[in-house]
Amino acid sequence: MLTNDSTTNGRPAKPTPDFPLYPHRSGRWAKKICGKTRFFGPWRDPEGALARYLAEKDDLESGRARRPKEVNVPVAVADPIATSCPAKPYDEFPLYAHKSGRWAKKIRGATHFFGPWRDPHAALRRYLTEKDDLEAGRKPRRVEPGVTDALTVEQMVFHFLDAKKLNVQSGEMEERTWKEYETYGDRMIRVFGAKTTVESLGPADFKKLRADFQKTHKSLASLKGDIRKSKVFFNWAGPGANGQGLLDRLPRFGDAFKPPSRTALERAREEKGERVFTAKQIRAVLAAAGPRLKAMVLLGVNCGYGNSDCIKLVIGKLDLDHGWANFARTKNAIKRRNPLWPETVEALRAVLEVRRPPNDPQYVSRVFITKFGDPYRPVNLSRELGNAMVRAGMGRDEVDFYDLRRTCASIGVQVRDDDAVRTIMGHKRPSGDMLGVYNRLQVSDDRLRAVADHIHGWLFKDAAVQSPESGDGQQAAPSEQAG
Repeated sequence: MLTNDSTTNGRPAKPTPDFPLYPHRSGRWAKKICGKTRFFGPWRDPEGALARYLAEKDDLESGRARRPKEVNVPVAVADPIATSCPAKPYDEFPLYAHKSGRWAKKIRGATHFFGPWRDPHAALRRYLTEKDDLEAGRKPRRVEPGVTDALTVEQMVFHFLDAKKLNVQSGEMEERTWKEYETYGDRMIRVFGAKTTVESLGPADFKKLRADFQKTHKSLASLKGDIRKSKVFFNWAGPGANGQGLLDRLPRFGDAFKPPSRTALERAREEKGERVFTAKQIRAVLAAAGPRLKAMVLLGVNCGYGNSDCIKLVIGKLDLDHGWANFARTKNAIKRRNPLWPETVEALRAVLEVRRPPNDPQYVSRVFITKFGDPYRPVNLSRELGNAMVRAGMGRDEVDFYDLRRTCASIGVQVRDDDAVRTIMGHKRPSGDMLGVYNRLQVSDDRLRAVADHIHGWLFKDAAVQSPESGDGQQAAPSEQAG
């Protein structure tokens, strides 16, 4: 950053705050002594100018008749054949003095020039204008003179995040979702360049953004989400009834920024395999889990709760005396009514008995609080589940917590009551399903219990059947797979 001693007309800053000389417009270091301006050396040699000033200052300040003879020092002009390069105006100056007489910087393996030695601050301004494009590997694009209202990538991101902050404050958007959008915005600024105008973006730019996404994401499904969430910024800023009108037209995204096709997604899902737990795996995890994780695992397979559902579950939504949970799905706020198994009720009671008050009063209604008094985060839940899976003899990445929800749905649909499963899972009917539009009656509790009892029987039937040694003459059922 420029210091307070820097000017806007190309003069250098003082080497130190207490430097006694100032940069005169003639290209020399100067000081006014006894009403007269004295010169001591060129800008490029502040040390020499200081040495001369210290040697002569006593004579000059005493006003003696015999004064040091003025030395006609030439103005500091960039000289391509100069044998010595000037020093940087200040230590943090990002450019270096190239022997060609220009300020330069090496970017992506190539040397770029920004202006002559005599005007370091003009060179700095040009560097700051062009650096984003150069670092992104493209030719600098300059806004035409007079066009001062062109929306830049940085402005679009900041306007979007500022607007969505109101949604967070009103409860319409989760803080976690806002931070996710912030991450996407930072990524676009890095790839496109902060000062790049949005309307100048084209297919080649979005191809680079997709390539950047593919460096960090492993699945086509996550890539589809990256593309969709990135386009939210442009649709918000664009024209149309739902846009803000900050853009007259949307940029051309090109073929490379189309989301993966449904066929490609199905093929990737098939290659990845079924993401469900077996009953044996769930029982092993329950045996290895602590009280809080055990309750959350049971909620996952009993009620189809995902990570966020467990983390944000509030005490007031539980009716443990009658064995029901009435907690809307956090993702879409759809109402749910879930019958709780006796094992789930017992696990939740055990959690509430030892639950410590949260450090932050705003989480006082949360069911799950860590042993340190903090609210659970997705990383806490993932780490605890991974550790339990390792103790149970499974691989840490074999399945994840959300696969409990998939398991709940996969086993629940075997009852052949889709409306009951939707009520348990918090799913919407397809938009074109008119039967769902006209049906205004809620699913009965008996139908919900039928689904929950079926999943319970699938999970615990091996554990409930006694061995032949117990005297009941029953044989243990073979191990089963989900679905």
